[in-house]
Amino acid sequence: MRTNRGEFLKLAVTGGLGICCINPFLASNSYINIGLLAEDLKKSNFPFFKYIEKYQIGEIIPKDQGGKLVHMELLGTENDKEITDLVKNGIIEKEFGVNIGWDIYEDTQVEKSVWLNRFYFLPSFARMYFLTKEVSYTETMMHYISMWIRENPLSEDGLKKNYNWRDMQAAWRAIHWTWCLFLTEEQLKKEDKEVIEKSLQEHGEVLVNWFGRQELNEFNHQVHGGLAMLYLGVFFPHFKNAGELKNTGITILKHHLNNAFYTDGGNVEQMFGYYPFETHIFRDFLLIGESNNIPVPRNLKSFLIKMGDFMKTVAQPNQTMPPINDSYEMPIGPSIDILEDILETSIKGRNSALFEETQFAVFRTLGKENAWYATCNPAKTIGAHSHAGRLGFTLWYSNSPIIVESGVSNYDDPKLVSWYRTSRAHNTVLIDGQSDFETSTDVLWASKRETENKVLELEENEIFSSCSMLSPKSKKVNSGVSWTRTLAIVKSKFVILHDCFNTDLEHDYELLLHFPDGEFSNQGKNLLWKSGSNAFKILTPNPDLYQSVAIENGLINKNATHIAAPIVSYKFKEKGVTHSILVIAPNQIELDMELESNKDGIGVKFSENMEEEVFLLVKNPDAKQLSAFGQISKKEFNVL
Repeated sequence: MRTNRGEFLKLAVTGGLGICCINPFLASNSYINIGLLAEDLKKSNFPFFKYIEKYQIGEIIPKDQGGKLVHMELLGTENDKEITDLVKNGIIEKEFGVNIGWDIYEDTQVEKSVWLNRFYFLPSFARMYFLTKEVSYTETMMHYISMWIRENPLSEDGLKKNYNWRDMQAAWRAIHWTWCLFLTEEQLKKEDKEVIEKSLQEHGEVLVNWFGRQELNEFNHQVHGGLAMLYLGVFFPHFKNAGELKNTGITILKHHLNNAFYTDGGNVEQMFGYYPFETHIFRDFLLIGESNNIPVPRNLKSFLIKMGDFMKTVAQPNQTMPPINDSYEMPIGPSIDILEDILETSIKGRNSALFEETQFAVFRTLGKENAWYATCNPAKTIGAHSHAGRLGFTLWYSNSPIIVESGVSNYDDPKLVSWYRTSRAHNTVLIDGQSDFETSTDVLWASKRETENKVLELEENEIFSSCSMLSPKSKKVNSGVSWTRTLAIVKSKFVILHDCFNTDLEHDYELLLHFPDGEFSNQGKNLLWKSGSNAFKILTPNPDLYQSVAIENGLINKNATHIAAPIVSYKFKEKGVTHSILVIAPNQIELDMELESNKDGIGVKFSENMEEEVFLLVKNPDAKQLSAFGQISKKEFNVL
């Protein structure tokens, strides 16, 4: 079934994904109880004012991934002054028409359409007014709010026709307009406040009937809807359904707190870029509750500490979440800072960790000149938001990326399914030319499935740090080959990538490595990659294995922009047990390598500038032990 994003959203909200099946329409003449806003605001504590001066709105309220991708494509910034300048200069009208077409892109670019209707840009005006007291910011803010309310009345026909009153659109708008109201209420006219309040009351009714009637699930849209209901129920206590909004929101938030995350801290959607977004949801739950005498779950604070630890442990050296699966490289600094302030504790993170339930590993070596960072992702899940890069990895050195994930594009972009989610877009191996079947078609939202790909172990000692992963022969895409991959950082100086393929029959293999933009030169089958001031060798002690080593044209997405980038392709054809060994080292390191192989496996002796020798021993799976260069090992991968 060919499913576009719009169809996926329809499935999500009509029961096709097992989430819900409701009619959220409310009678347009439902009773609205409007009070005097200025008095009511005093009854509720809005606990975010202390962060307004230091942080941009996009840092306090991190976006979901679809919203972030479109936001960066359209505006390219999270700086509130820059955002307001762009909007004042007409970027919304340029993109959506002088007479703004709120739904003109629903059938062609639904992500762009919902971005507009969620009003990600609007709280920037409220913050700029709060900081400067310049009334032009509130005038522009009210211009867009009033226009949207006037042109998008709540009606059964409107609900059936488009997404403006559905799902995350209503939730994001409710939260964003609440921020706008609290940051500008001293300046707004009474009639403007009442216009916003009346619409927010309607939003609350829609949210209760949309998210509140759903079966509880682990989908991030629902928990965000729960937060929006909590906002409205607490900050507008005079709303006739304030109690239902508050209680339903808390019920949803509690469910996701206990069910949408693994015990190791990872989220069940396998989305690393969601972490700042999801952390703010539960952070706001805590802040709103504690500031308004609402009991919060006992485990909420410890859960937030775990989320902070996960972010800080997993984050890349540039303090962004790794762009694995449909993940934008979200910054974590403000999220961690605000968490530490709220929790009154320091979140340190860890140098290395194996998240066994998430099935993800990260490890580092520290030092001014030789700091390495590596991730290993076996692809526990594939489909939906999860890509087909089984046994994938990334690698950084001294705060610069070397081996990278291709990332993700805007969900409206055809390249998402033609490239980014395919096997070829990842640091993996194609066996007999096969890419993952479900994620390598034109289906936008392939069904999510669990795999048997897994991390075997994370090992650290004085000589090396390594992670081993397995993709079993039972997987159709492996053509009956059992594939084990180990990535090891040796003495903080160089990296070994070892792949072992175990099968009786002959197969074609293509090993793919993705690099940032740069230039390659080669000497035989050894390569030198240069990018700016960085230069790295990609060496092999067994060059005869590879029939060809080629540099191909690839694509990575960085900051929501497509960037042409090279792929290195190693092709070989072998039968039986096959060992592929690649070595990645800074250009200044002079490595001599000597290979020794026998029926039990393969060994490599490394020597560098006459320093102490290092031995790699990789044993065949069925051998009891391997002896090479006078060294003996009973492990399948060992560095001595």
